[in-house]
Amino acid sequence: MNLTLKEIAQISKAELCGEESFKPTSLCGLDKIEEGAIAYAADLRSANAPANAKLGALIVPTKLKGQEITYKGNILYADNPEWAFTLIMRATTTLNKNIKREIHKTAVVAESAKIGANVAIGALSVIEEGAEIGEGTIIYPQVYVGRDVKIGRGCILYPKVTVREECILKDGVILQPGAVVGSDGFGYVFINKHEKIPQIGKVILQEDVEIGANTTIDRAKMNETVIGANTKIDNLVQIGHNVKVGMSSILISQSGIAGSTEVGNGVIIAGQAGVSGHIKVGDRAIVGPQAGVTSAVEPGAKVMGSPATGYTEFMRLQVILKKIPAFYKEIQELRKKYNI
Repeated sequence: MNLTLKEIAQISKAELCGEESFKPTSLCGLDKIEEGAIAYAADLRSANAPANAKLGALIVPTKLKGQEITYKGNILYADNPEWAFTLIMRATTTLNKNIKREIHKTAVVAESAKIGANVAIGALSVIEEGAEIGEGTIIYPQVYVGRDVKIGRGCILYPKVTVREECILKDGVILQPGAVVGSDGFGYVFINKHEKIPQIGKVILQEDVEIGANTTIDRAKMNETVIGANTKIDNLVQIGHNVKVGMSSILISQSGIAGSTEVGNGVIIAGQAGVSGHIKVGDRAIVGPQAGVTSAVEPGAKVMGSPATGYTEFMRLQVILKKIPAFYKEIQELRKKYNI
């Protein structure tokens, strides 16, 4: 790492109690401790784990200051140890820092494309006519950027990403490998057979959006499919055409949102949950894992099950369901007793 604890304390905005000149060897988790490394503990029980003795330094919550901790090495006190550890990770990682800022000789870049300063375009990537790539953006090998696409500053597009024509990525967007932005919406009209409806809209990803590997976001039938600023979408998620997702929402793996649905700000949609089309999910709502949402969800509500219902009602039903075998047995005995 080649950083002293004094420097690490400054980076992580933590208070150091220990040897300022000590240099930890690496970063590690408490599940696999490395001798001389730095780790973080979220609570007193984790801080007191016997194996911690091998650590070079430990980040603990500020609220533990003054309490007895069995770990006697270098301690960093932070209001949020995980965030402090994250700041150290950001400062020490080499990911995306050693990328040559150049256009690879095998990349195909249209003459009309506008490429900003300090941009990297990897081998075998294709940048079509009229595309714009903002300053400092990194495009890994084998990425396709379609006609008239606009990509902002400081974006990262990992290998095998596809961004189709006229889509817009604002500053700081990250697309993990295999993500597809702007695929056709699933629109057909039945005239003796299924006839395709042209999908002539676009996708807009606002600032600081991250899209997971092999996630697909369909272009709008008309107008836009929009993902709000700071929203994070996991791997293997499907977003239908004309969907609107608000700011700082979380969509977890294998969830799906059907067309023209509106998802508010700060919403959490858990794994394998499905949301029907043309409905609204209110701000700060939580959709539980494998839930099937077929009607509107009020702001702040927590829903579970399929069809989705309120969390309290869902849990009550689960208790009843577990008792059904006993109820059935009792009913059978009563029927036998009274010859029903």
